[in-house]
Amino acid sequence: MNRTADAFYADSIKQLQLATNRLQKQTRVFSLLRLLSFLLMVGSVYLFAISRHSWALALALLFGVAMVFLVIRHQELFKTLSYKNMKLKLFDNELSVLHWKPSRFDNGAGFSAKLPFGDDLDLFGQNSLFHYLNRCTTGFGRKQLADSLVSTKPVYKNITDHQAAIRQMGKETRFNFDTMTKLGLVYEKPGFMEMKLRSGVPKYFFSTQLFYWAAFVFPAVFFLSLFAGIITGNYSLLMVSGALNMLLAFSQAKKVTLLGEEVNGQKQSFECYAEVLRDFSDLSICGEVLEKIQGNAMQASKQFVRLSAVAEWFDWRNNMVLFALGNMSFLSDIHIARAYEKWKKTNTPHINEWLEMVGEIEVLISFGQFGFNNDGYVFPAMSEDANIRATALGHPLIPASQRIVNKAELVQDARVQLVTGSNMSGKSTYLRTLGVNVILAQAGAPVCATSFCWKPCLVLSSLRQSDSLHENTSLFLHELKQIQWILEKASASEHSLILLDEVLRGTNSADKYTGTLALLKKLSTLNALTVVATHDLKLSELEAYSSDKYINYCFESQIVDGHLVFDYTIRKGVAVNRNATWLMQEMGIIG
Repeated sequence: MNRTADAFYADSIKQLQLATNRLQKQTRVFSLLRLLSFLLMVGSVYLFAISRHSWALALALLFGVAMVFLVIRHQELFKTLSYKNMKLKLFDNELSVLHWKPSRFDNGAGFSAKLPFGDDLDLFGQNSLFHYLNRCTTGFGRKQLADSLVSTKPVYKNITDHQAAIRQMGKETRFNFDTMTKLGLVYEKPGFMEMKLRSGVPKYFFSTQLFYWAAFVFPAVFFLSLFAGIITGNYSLLMVSGALNMLLAFSQAKKVTLLGEEVNGQKQSFECYAEVLRDFSDLSICGEVLEKIQGNAMQASKQFVRLSAVAEWFDWRNNMVLFALGNMSFLSDIHIARAYEKWKKTNTPHINEWLEMVGEIEVLISFGQFGFNNDGYVFPAMSEDANIRATALGHPLIPASQRIVNKAELVQDARVQLVTGSNMSGKSTYLRTLGVNVILAQAGAPVCATSFCWKPCLVLSSLRQSDSLHENTSLFLHELKQIQWILEKASASEHSLILLDEVLRGTNSADKYTGTLALLKKLSTLNALTVVATHDLKLSELEAYSSDKYINYCFESQIVDGHLVFDYTIRKGVAVNRNATWLMQEMGIIG
């Protein structure tokens, strides 16, 4: 556990608890003062009504002004309290995650379909890598984080640029928590609907010159009629003008409503995006990834502020009084619709980019906080050689107190590593440890090791198998399809990491050996590093025949004082100890 992060979160929680307690007391005081000022105002009005004393009227006005001030101040305090409470939840969540409790953020179970054959590496779902990493509130942020785990291109420059960005974001804890707090406050409101990424051709209904002139001429006639009515006392022309304005507004109401549906109820989210992007543009940062975002952040922030104002105007339409008065006098619907269409014409080409920019910031925050929480992890180095070399390599989803670390060395020759060992000795965990850390490395994140050097590669795996009722396929056929897919991908790839756990388990032992042997020979011809965990010790004979292609590693277990003991340490050679029979005897299954 990172004691620095633990102390930081604990201290932040303590300070926030003190601040929220103080604010709660203040809000209660101001709530009582609001009530008192209202009662005094009502009392003063009553005194004026029965006495007609001017001082009573003055008191009523004074208490009325005081009540307005107190209402405003109470709302400000309540807003600040909500902000502090949300931030308190986030710090408490970080402390919980640091102590290996589930995160409050989405676990990414909905992204499991991104993987063609299930989640071998525990990338999505409860207590998954995504769940451990995720600090994204927006849908576009979560999608980008999921993409970074399953489809990051193994390009050197992309990785080094993201490493630099993640290093910096790991130091921006204040910005990170301010951003998560602001987004959390908006997204956790009941009934909140997120703005969707734009697709298709935008709707434009009011861009013609006819509506341009109508928006100014009709209101001008109304106010001239009002002025004439005041002078002459004849308001018939005013009534006709108002009726025509309302008729025009009603005739276009459906179109305005269609436009309004695109932004209705999203004023606060637009304000929030604007604040996040504005705050990001104020950070002192360097590096291509962060500078690219920062270069567009301020412009995007300004446009989200304008869009927020337009969304607020659409929200006002829901008030029937404002709708009637606004359209009767100003043709407000036409003005609102035209303002929105003008904004869309200018900004539609960029809106998806800006929304995804907010998501990209969230992804960098997620990886940055991951690095901050695990300061013992290392940012890996890249190699031109097709290899993976790591020291003290561990699985990031296993608590440090339980984690066993290993040295890993995979090289192009021998490119197939056969790992033997008894049940529960650590073979499968070793495979997942390799895969998860390579995925983290290729996202630009730190990895669970003291040193890590690799050549970026395509990660392919077949570790967990199950029957597919949906596809009406057996476990065996399902596995064959997965192996077929792996071979196709590896053949088309410049460099791959292939992880296989006990292949062809759905057939008899002789058929399994023959098929696995042929598969290993096929794998030895690919531009790939392959690790195969197996119980079949006969396969380990391949090293003797072709040591330039195959190498044996193993995990051992021992029976000490009647107890089965594992050291979970990988070593060269072939496993010699077995535990299945002993376990069955100990459990009384066999004699």
